[in-house]
Amino acid sequence: MALLDGRTILIVENDPAIGLDLRATLVAAGATPVGPANSVDSAFALIADHAIDAAILDIRLYKDELVFPVADTLEALRVPYVFASGRSTALMPLRHGDKPFFDKPFRPEEIVQELAKILGGERAA
Repeated sequence: MALLDGRTILIVENDPAIGLDLRATLVAAGATPVGPANSVDSAFALIADHAIDAAILDIRLYKDELVFPVADTLEALRVPYVFASGRSTALMPLRHGDKPFFDKPFRPEEIVQELAKILGGERAA
């Protein structure tokens, strides 16, 4: 059994190569990746269209847009998420400071391990 079997994971990532790498890693872990979205609006559209179990969020998106409205929405929906970004944690609002943060360059496998940990044994219906 793969670490993320049956889980739907949203990817919000500005860099297309990193987004594709994360997709491939998630598929290998048994997950269904959604995205990558490179803007807040495209992330909101994906959240509206899919039952998301967890998310991977880059901090700075297309045209220097920040991802925090997406993080706020995921928080309100009680969907766990991690940050994966080359940007300093100094940009991080205090309300998101307790979330796992992976600094670029990261190993996608480390993110899969963290997602498996925060999702625990719970299964989406």
